[in-house]
Amino acid sequence: MSLVTLEEIMKVHDGAVGAFSTYDLFTAQGIISAAEETNLPVIAMIGAPILNKPGNEYIGEIMVSLAKRSSANVCVFLDHAKDYGTCLKAMKLGFSAVMIDGSHLSIEKNIEITNKVAEVAHSLGVSVEAEVGALAGLEDGEEVKIAKMASTEDVAQFLSGAKVEALAVSIGNAHGLYKGEPKLDFDLLQRINEIATVPLVLHGGTGLTQEQFALGVKLGIKKINIGTEVRRTFVEAAQKTHEKNIDAWDLAEMSQASKNAVTGMVRENLKFFAYNWKELCK
Repeated sequence: MSLVTLEEIMKVHDGAVGAFSTYDLFTAQGIISAAEETNLPVIAMIGAPILNKPGNEYIGEIMVSLAKRSSANVCVFLDHAKDYGTCLKAMKLGFSAVMIDGSHLSIEKNIEITNKVAEVAHSLGVSVEAEVGALAGLEDGEEVKIAKMASTEDVAQFLSGAKVEALAVSIGNAHGLYKGEPKLDFDLLQRINEIATVPLVLHGGTGLTQEQFALGVKLGIKKINIGTEVRRTFVEAAQKTHEKNIDAWDLAEMSQASKNAVTGMVRENLKFFAYNWKELCK
């Protein structure tokens, strides 16, 4: 057990694997610690806008190093790259999976850029995720204002031409915090699952109910992305720790508290996605 590909990690159990946004040493440690505590696989992912900030390639190196030394199965994943160059950067850093997001393009152009990335990735033993349909919302500083639901026709066309190991689909989910009650089209998900030739991915997990997660897993979701909840958990723990002794400015204690809080949140989600979801689907 250590660094594994997305293709490998989605075969470890019959539930879904949690993918959690990573921003620094402490979020990386918190996420991987949860996997080790539960003996469950995990995906430590970093968004392309974060990786591309000056100096942040070192975060990628830390993620890969921690994964290789872990007692758990860990996939180090690049999330929502929209260009070939960022995917190549992640592969050079040793990532085991990349997402090339051409969902804003036509299906033909989406297939074209996906296969360009996949050709290099597969030669290196790296898995590839793509997306059909576009999610609205704010994710790591990038905003998409107009959502576009996936369709069975687009999914079928995409998968007939693209070489990927996983496919994210838009079924009413969104990045960031939902405004009002999230409404997912599970009938659409079921129809997509019936024709899909690869595992399906659900982005925008923060704010969904356990019932929605459970039904999603039942209908073919094998990877669930959690981003905003990581940030919220981290910041709230830091704030509470600081407020206990405002004059101390104890950054070390705040960082440890935040790391531990992230571990706890990830641990509960990993267990639910892996097997506890079944209790809601009896």
